[in-house]
Amino acid sequence: MKSSKRTLLLLALLIPACQSAPKTPPSGPAPLPELLRSYEDALRILPGRGDEKALTLKPADSLAGACDVAVKVRGLGFDKGTVRFSLESVGQPQLGGRRPRCKELQPGMQLLFTGLDPDGVTTKTTTRIDAALLTPEEYLRRKGGSFDRAQAAAPPPSEVASQLPDASDSERRLARAVVAWPRPLLSVEALHHDASGRGLHERLVGVEAVVGPDGRAYRPVVKSSIDRTHQAALETALQLWRFEPARRGDGPLGARVPLEVPLRVY
Repeated sequence: MKSSKRTLLLLALLIPACQSAPKTPPSGPAPLPELLRSYEDALRILPGRGDEKALTLKPADSLAGACDVAVKVRGLGFDKGTVRFSLESVGQPQLGGRRPRCKELQPGMQLLFTGLDPDGVTTKTTTRIDAALLTPEEYLRRKGGSFDRAQAAAPPPSEVASQLPDASDSERRLARAVVAWPRPLLSVEALHHDASGRGLHERLVGVEAVVGPDGRAYRPVVKSSIDRTHQAALETALQLWRFEPARRGDGPLGARVPLEVPLRVY
């Protein structure tokens, strides 16, 4: 009888101790490997398969297809040999004014790369990613074009060549030395998804921008009346445009020029 009482007393002492023991918090997502950090918020072009909601690429898979879409990386992660990308559609690249053919535009996509080294991300991993998510320069090269100008460390100066009606005296002076004005090599039609389906339309939006000596657009000013959401979509797409910059006798220079940027609300 005394033994039973001692057992009950011991259990009474142990149960509260077990209940008060700290619980191990659930582990969060693994930290992003350093080699993947350059893809955060990156703007790229997904060739061929941009009309698929979910896409899994094994090591031997290719991206054959007609639907090329410019995307922004909204999220990514790595786990057990798989890299996961969450992508937002931001535009469609156009060469020679031709729009890629898509069965159905997707506002967002999930892209998985499988069959990678389960122990970590290597340069082989980034090589596979870069073969599927193309920079504008690589996209141009694959389409038979060429663009090898590195992005400038600083944007163009405030005084550039211009023939616009509001050009300053210094802009007009620089313009007199120009022998060739900027020419688009790659344009990107801006996309915005309207979930309500009530505001669907396509239009050309007037923009003034400085095309730098590096062939990229800076300081865009929208000259048409559009709402902020559409303006943000347009400015994002414009970051992917590439130009042959203005030239004078001693080389390229910045030029403020008018542009027409296609905007499609779908």
